[in-house]
Amino acid sequence: MNLTDNRLTEYIGGTLSDIGIVQAVEGEVLYLSNLREVSNLPSIRVEYNTLAYCRKGRILVDMGGNQQVHITPGQLLMVPAGKLVQPMMISTDLDATALLLSDRTLKTLLGNQLSIWNKAMYMKEIYVIDSDWVEGLGNYTKSLFKKNEKPQLFREIVSSFLRTMLLMVCEELIQHEDMTADDDHSSVRDKELFNRFLQLLGQQKLKRQHVGFYADKMHITPKYLSTIVRRVSGKTAIRWITESVMDDSYNLLTRTDLSVKEIAHQLGFPNSSFFGQYFREQAGMTPMEYRTQHKHVI
Repeated sequence: MNLTDNRLTEYIGGTLSDIGIVQAVEGEVLYLSNLREVSNLPSIRVEYNTLAYCRKGRILVDMGGNQQVHITPGQLLMVPAGKLVQPMMISTDLDATALLLSDRTLKTLLGNQLSIWNKAMYMKEIYVIDSDWVEGLGNYTKSLFKKNEKPQLFREIVSSFLRTMLLMVCEELIQHEDMTADDDHSSVRDKELFNRFLQLLGQQKLKRQHVGFYADKMHITPKYLSTIVRRVSGKTAIRWITESVMDDSYNLLTRTDLSVKEIAHQLGFPNSSFFGQYFREQAGMTPMEYRTQHKHVI
């Protein structure tokens, strides 16, 4: 496992300590003491689940190329692993920190509650928490990771603290009106398989695959996978795949200067015409029209 996403070090430069990153648990947990260090990043897909606490100032980020999220003091921003994020506005007085957790760590700490995180992040797209306890946890996090000498029980302390924090996050999420809007009758096994499907989807460079491609990797039938995904999320597996492909399309059109032909090739389409038709069916406009309307100059 990489210590952190290679693109992160490429864009920022320097060593982890130079940019204020503390390696809390050998590549599984990272702590970034100053988010202003990454304020000039182009869009990036960090392979960690990120929890960023804003103490002062303001942040505006673009999530997945089609949704803007605004974070103000006292709020916690949550970004699932593999989600494309583009910093659009970082105020000059920003004081914000971030915890980066590997998928393995998140799964270990949350256990059966992982389905709450996945439902909020991938299905309901709830990325911000605003609650009284957030400030206290944010301050303790900063205090815990700023020490030069780690206590003998540091790993145990970090593990217990992170589990408590994540459970509090999940408790906040399940109270959100969007999470309680429908009934969830899926089993624990269904949720586990759905979580696995989301992980596989996020890991694929070429996501536009048949449902059978993902089912084979999970050692189940395509029909069974389709049934589970619809039961847990209310959307078909094909819809999840399509939305993930479109997220990548939005990002490449707005954050790069690649031609439509090059983007089509990078996403695994046979030619630019096929990609253009696919994109128009989903977005209601051509790739070039989307680029013209949404391309940002940072």
